[in-house]
Amino acid sequence: MEQYRLALIVATRRYKRYPAIAMEKGWQGRVEVRMVIGANGMLASTSIKTSSGHEILDNQAMDMLKKGKTTVQIPAGLRGREFSIDVPVIFNLDNPGS
Repeated sequence: MEQYRLALIVATRRYKRYPAIAMEKGWQGRVEVRMVIGANGMLASTSIKTSSGHEILDNQAMDMLKKGKTTVQIPAGLRGREFSIDVPVIFNLDNPGS
């Protein structure tokens, strides 16, 4: 599970876009997204487990994880069953691309 979570974090970085309005307003924060992966391997649902306090950052985090999920193969040990995984996304103006 941890290996899959780390692979998701790495894969989703390429989809990270710091919203311009958030940068202008100096918004930053940490979002934790809960993803539920169905037994069929498809994304069943996403939700915000912990909000950054800024809806635009929360929505961006969910969007990038949905895109990144399609590029990461589910490990054999997790296939064929439903599971949930929590993935953090950090928006930091000192390092907006990471």
